[in-house]
Amino acid sequence: MSKKILKEVKDIVVFIVVVSICVIVIQSYVLASTKVQQHSMESTLIENDFLFTEKISYLFSQPKFGDIIVFLEEKEQGFDGSPIGVCVKDTIGKFRKDEPRMRFVKRVIGLSGDTIDIKNGKVYVNGKELDEHYINGITDKRNLECPFVVPEGQLFVLGDNREYSLDSRNFGCIDKKNIEGKVVIRLWPLNKIRLF
Repeated sequence: MSKKILKEVKDIVVFIVVVSICVIVIQSYVLASTKVQQHSMESTLIENDFLFTEKISYLFSQPKFGDIIVFLEEKEQGFDGSPIGVCVKDTIGKFRKDEPRMRFVKRVIGLSGDTIDIKNGKVYVNGKELDEHYINGITDKRNLECPFVVPEGQLFVLGDNREYSLDSRNFGCIDKKNIEGKVVIRLWPLNKIRLF
């Protein structure tokens, strides 16, 4: 091969590597996509809705009541648990057709230090009944012993489809470190584009 062809091949390889690194960094630290796979957030989010989550705001601020977040069921330790490690492992898994990692999409209901209570199908935070116009069904306690205080560094989350959602009533509060991002926009279906 001539030097000119070798240089062009090298330039293409360098370009692909640079673009790949940029995509991994953006997906790891800035913006990521996710697809709703279950019914636990209906009717706010429906199965197969395509969402974008942003990851920057939680680097500088804490989650707020009402935020819709995406989080990992379990976060691994070391590199595999870092944002880049998660992105790389997920990308490799897609090519190998591995079972995707379990992610949840839920609404933040209680912050660290909040007292949560559930009575007569209603949720109370710090003694005040929540006005939850967005939910389907009534909220039962399940395994939850009420009232209780949300531990430091954790969040209490619920799905909007209360009778069918697997959430903090089942698995307890979630660690803030497991949050992958805050849902900011639904892009699909096109007739239901919405900012959150």
